Amino acid sequence: MHQKKEISRQIYRLLIPMILENILTTSASVVTTAMVGRLTALEISAQGVGGRITNTYLSLFKGLAIGVTVVAALYFGEGRRDKCRRTVEQAFATAVPLGIFIAALVMVFPRWFIQLFTSDAEMMSYAVVYLRVVGLGLPSVAITCFVTAAFQSQGNTKTPMIIAGIVNIVNIVFGWLLIFGNAVIPAMGLAGAGIALVIAQTTGALLGLFLLYHRRIGLFVGAEHGKPFFSLEGGYLKEIYTTGLPASCENLLWQFATIIISRVILSYDTNSYAAYQLGLQAESVCDMLSVGFITASTTLAARAIGQRDDLLFKQYFKQLVRISLTISVFTCAVLFLGPRFLMGLLTDKQELIDIGVKYVFISGFAQLPQNLSKIFNGTIRSAGHKYVPMAISFTGIWLVRVLLCCLAGWVFHWDIVAIWWAIALDQLVRVLLSAAFLWKKRVLHVVQTLPPVNAEAPSSL
Repeated sequence: MHQKKEISRQIYRLLIPMILENILTTSASVVTTAMVGRLTALEISAQGVGGRITNTYLSLFKGLAIGVTVVAALYFGEGRRDKCRRTVEQAFATAVPLGIFIAALVMVFPRWFIQLFTSDAEMMSYAVVYLRVVGLGLPSVAITCFVTAAFQSQGNTKTPMIIAGIVNIVNIVFGWLLIFGNAVIPAMGLAGAGIALVIAQTTGALLGLFLLYHRRIGLFVGAEHGKPFFSLEGGYLKEIYTTGLPASCENLLWQFATIIISRVILSYDTNSYAAYQLGLQAESVCDMLSVGFITASTTLAARAIGQRDDLLFKQYFKQLVRISLTISVFTCAVLFLGPRFLMGLLTDKQELIDIGVKYVFISGFAQLPQNLSKIFNGTIRSAGHKYVPMAISFTGIWLVRVLLCCLAGWVFHWDIVAIWWAIALDQLVRVLLSAAFLWKKRVLHVVQTLPPVNAEAPSSL
């Protein structure tokens, strides 16, 4: 019998560092956005377009990192640290070269990607410069994603938090120096923000590799597998990619949808899109308390499954839901009561504040379903239903969010507020679908259907 207090302590030991990590990351992003928010609306929008493009490719690596987390956590639950290391290194050997290739494409053909969002010549000129700079950071981000997955799969969320803290300090310091300049360094505006971001991302990647492979303090100390780094093994790759690619596709569905939604919002005017970008940052202030739920639910569920502990699996889920409900009440209150304050932190332009306030307020209605969806989908994925979260995301994003946004903006020409409500409705639909699947497929009883652990056989659901 597992004590509820001990279960809660385990969850908080995993969650709190991730929450702190995300607070650091979000704070740095908010500070950088606030600095760019003092520039022109065109530069704010150009940063948003460039960020959307790089985030599309980043979604691929984040999804694969989820695959690494699930597979490595299963091996960790079985006590096979050598297999944990091998899993992470297989991801490094295959995905990082892909990151280098994608970075080259983005830097050589930036206009082709930007034209998916806008044909505005002035915005294009800013976005091209910014995209060429931030494209350099994509390989470093890929490395950092897998470093984080390696630590989190073994329940270590403190180290990724420390890495994130250092990365964000570097980003803020260099951002301030390069965006506004000083007596020695000329002001570089939006390009300076991009250079600062790449410097920070490179710092994070190098630090992460150091903490994985250091001979005394590295995570992989004592986890030798005796195989060459670049020798590929189909069993590991199948586990990683069959678990990670659906998660990547889920993220990519969202990123592709943002292209259409961005075009819909840009059809109103540049100010609407700039306000939307700032509103997303304001919303992220609250989301930073809950972003760790998807990793926590995925990692803890996979660990309990690896141990074949049915009671532990269910208690992890129930406690995560309780914690999520508590946090959601707080974040809803912040978004309902303080939208103008949050927008005022990000820009001094009143016309942008007036538009963004409405988005921030309406996003408060999405907090509870959004937070619960993270737990539901993490549990569903770890239980072996690898494609279900992707299918649910497709339904919510494309059949609700994108469809309604296109109708509101391009067919009926409703006020921009209709776009904000469509975004919130998407979250509600997704959580209802996830809850229905959990109940109908008896996901919380999955451990009862599994055979005992065979230490010599690969862990596959």
